[in-house]
This record gives sequence, C-alpha cells and structure tokens, in this order.
Amino acid sequence: MPFSHAWLPYIYLYGVGGLLFAIGLIVTIKSGSLDLKRQHHKNWLLILIFGFIWFMVMHALWNLAALEILSLKTSVLIWIVFMVVTLGFGYYKLNKKARV
Repeated sequence: MPFSHAWLPYIYLYGVGGLLFAIGLIVTIKSGSLDLKRQHHKNWLLILIFGFIWFMVMHALWNLAALEILSLKTSVLIWIVFMVVTLGFGYYKLNKKARV
C-alpha cells in the first residue's frame, strides 16, 4: 500500500487534529476555565493529553498491523504492555494522593 493511502491520513488526522487540540487547550487555559494552580485541573490536563497520545499510539499500532509491518500478535502485546504501564502509573498516582 502506498504511503499516501496508509500514513498520510494518519499524519493529517493527528497533525491537524493535534494542532486544533493544542489550540483548544491554550484557549481553555487562557480563559481561566482550566486553572493550573489547582491539582484537580492539572490532573484533567494530563488525562486529556494522555488520551490524545493513547489514541495516536493505538491507531499507529493497528496501521502497522494492517500493513503487516507488525504482526497482530505483536500489536496486541504492545497494547497490553502499554495498558499495564498506564494502569500502574494511574494506580501509583492515586495511592500517592491517598498517602499524603
């Protein structure tokens, strides 16, 4: 499959979408709706950024599997590792707050 059919839509989606996402975050922060002095708001900012990165990585893995650059088993294994690390980090952050 040519580059223009496989990766150009991906680059467009996350390039233009990422730019609009960043602009939206900047507008939200500058308007005062997202106050970075509050820990709860910082957490939500991290969740939003992580969510964008999460979907970008998952989409790339499935593209690589569809192009047979990675096998489906390898993609699923990477996804599981990514999920375990994510959940472990979230669990660590929640327990860290509970101890303080």
